[in-house]
Amino acid sequence: MQQPVIETLHPNATPGSPTRTFQQTALSHPLTHILMGIGILGADFATGPYLMFPILFVIPVTLAAWFYNRPFALALAILLPAGRFILATVVEQSTPAAFAVANALIRVAVLCFIAYLVSRSARQTRELQREVSILEGILHICMFCKRIRDDGENWQQIESYIAQRSEADFSHGLCKECAQEHYGLGLAGRNKA
Repeated sequence: MQQPVIETLHPNATPGSPTRTFQQTALSHPLTHILMGIGILGADFATGPYLMFPILFVIPVTLAAWFYNRPFALALAILLPAGRFILATVVEQSTPAAFAVANALIRVAVLCFIAYLVSRSARQTRELQREVSILEGILHICMFCKRIRDDGENWQQIESYIAQRSEADFSHGLCKECAQEHYGLGLAGRNKA
């Protein structure tokens, strides 16, 4: 039987979350996003003024916003278009300065907006993951005592089994039928107070 699993793709994974993969670990490191941005700027420089890659700035900004944090993603959203601006005005000198400034400002605005939306979505996803625990698989339950068999072949009370694997708490009461059957209490005809 499997333990409950909540997929967590954030560097601050909770102790109960599954082991993070190499890709998740690499994507949660800021150096990964910096190297992606430098690679895109390098490809942009290598291809000259005819092929431009600024649309690819979305990739490191989005990944930084999801896997790392919003301030870092916003910094990338500003620095990558600034690097492209320097390429266009200083190195290539093929674009008039006014157009290069306008293009850079548009790119910064769009990338900052994307970084904001993605980081907000990532934060909401992490909050939901903390609030929701899922029990998966088939629960082997005794048909008489209602205990559940765990992975170690031990039988546990249903309350303790579920409490260990979720955020659920239990409160015990007595239904009308059991009160009558086990205690002879005449609760069956009474209304709840």
